[in-house]
Amino acid sequence: MYRLLKNILTLSLLVLLAINISASSSPQKYDLLIKNGKVINGTGNPWFYADIGIQAGKITAIGDLSKAKAEKTINAENLIVCPGFIDMHTHCDSELGDPRCQANLNYLAQGVTTVVTGNCGESVSIDVLNTKQKWEKQGIGTNVVYLVGHGSIRRKVMGNAPRKATPEEIEKMKSLARKAMEEGAWGMSTGLEYIPGRFADTEEVIDLIQIVAEYQGIHSSHIRNEAGRIIEAIKEIIRISEETGVRSNISHLKVTGKNNWGLMKKAVHIITDARSRGIYITADQYPYIYSEPIGLLSAFVEIPKNMQPLSKLRAQIYKNQWQEKAREKALAVYHRELIKTLKDKEKYNKIKQLTLKGPPGNPSAVAMWGWHDFTILVAPKNKHLEGKNFIDIARELDRDMFDILVNLIIDEPDILYGGGSQSEQDHNYALAQSWVMVSSDGSALPVIKESAKPVRGHPREFGSQTKVLRKYVREKKLLSLEDAIRKMTSLPASVLQMKKRGMLLQGYVADLVIFDPETVRDNSTYSDSFKYPSGVEYAIIDGKISIKKGEYKGALYGKVLLLN
Repeated sequence: MYRLLKNILTLSLLVLLAINISASSSPQKYDLLIKNGKVINGTGNPWFYADIGIQAGKITAIGDLSKAKAEKTINAENLIVCPGFIDMHTHCDSELGDPRCQANLNYLAQGVTTVVTGNCGESVSIDVLNTKQKWEKQGIGTNVVYLVGHGSIRRKVMGNAPRKATPEEIEKMKSLARKAMEEGAWGMSTGLEYIPGRFADTEEVIDLIQIVAEYQGIHSSHIRNEAGRIIEAIKEIIRISEETGVRSNISHLKVTGKNNWGLMKKAVHIITDARSRGIYITADQYPYIYSEPIGLLSAFVEIPKNMQPLSKLRAQIYKNQWQEKAREKALAVYHRELIKTLKDKEKYNKIKQLTLKGPPGNPSAVAMWGWHDFTILVAPKNKHLEGKNFIDIARELDRDMFDILVNLIIDEPDILYGGGSQSEQDHNYALAQSWVMVSSDGSALPVIKESAKPVRGHPREFGSQTKVLRKYVREKKLLSLEDAIRKMTSLPASVLQMKKRGMLLQGYVADLVIFDPETVRDNSTYSDSFKYPSGVEYAIIDGKISIKKGEYKGALYGKVLLLN
């Protein structure tokens, strides 16, 4: 009997072995097969050669699939295959509902397959499910992670009232926050430097973030100060995280203003110390040392609302932001009227005081950050000023900076300046930290034609991820390629606690990007900001090809992802 049982068992094992050998040797068929690529899986581990088989939107096989068949095949020889990039900080929600911007191509072309939006305390809506339904019915080009804005909720309950919330108002805000979280928001953003967020005390924020913590969401914060008081602003976020247990992320970590350069090391030390104590704090950062650049003519000089027709003409400039001819015409009329107005000494002084101080309860840019926060970026007619900080210009000319600006506006009305001036040393020190992610702080923009005229603006909306791969990996070698990809994939996925996303592993969602590590680069500049990057060959969302051989044909495969 024993011998019979032994023979039966041996025969059974041989049969099972034969079945396994047959299954492994028979060709498998996939929806999409990516062959011969260098795989970087997003964990930070070194690259390896492998083929990738995709079925029903999932990665189902990684390895030698040379005998496999597929409906579609991509030859990724000499290319990097990695998870699609997740941009941790965007403002795409304000434009995604516009059919001109629905493709979100300026992100997709960089290999970004998911954007986190609703940041800095402002979300286009606090109604998550209706927003999801609207966008998906219309179609969107990238996936979206949606945060609900604290400022949007506060404004719904109490407008822009410059005061603390009452207990009754806080309860109303908590109810709205709970509804958003139940509908699938990934958390709440705060904009504590902006109206109305700046009017909320820490206790109000804690009360609302406790709701977010109940749903295991995140708190992403534009902190109260990114300049001279950055340390106390970071300590406030640490306190909020410590008291609520929420995962907190500091948005676009930076130290602005030339007088404050060098504070980044102390900021990093405080965050690192909090992390060592078990407090969950991370940060994201865009790879540029200036924040949003603005034309001196159209924005920097403040105009009293009752000073007509200037105030009305200025509003028309913003109304026509994407209508090139109409905007140019409005700027020309505004410029002529501004020059005429500035010749009136009384009006000149009113404009100067408003620019230096701002209206009551809403300090101007100069009042909040000081002249040392701003730098001339593009000035073809005054080339010698490009790259110079405002305080340095004032010292060199030994004149009042406002008077200098007025003369520049008259002489070169389309001059471009950048706020949020940082030092390269501070910026690079932060980027090198293991807990800092890559972001853009940009918006969804219309699809740009190759023949379009150059547009002055911030290059980050078309170049953040690809700039990191070019400048900080290939050229400066500040980051390894594997770590740079980790900062754009598994790290944000981990912070968000996304399931089956952010890494190239079997069973994970097939959101992928394929690029040439030798040629990938950003092409956008401050003087020509609407320029798509190079070297991104394929962008794949949910197993479907959105960009093929560097070309976009109108695919709208994105979804609004929900926390629940």
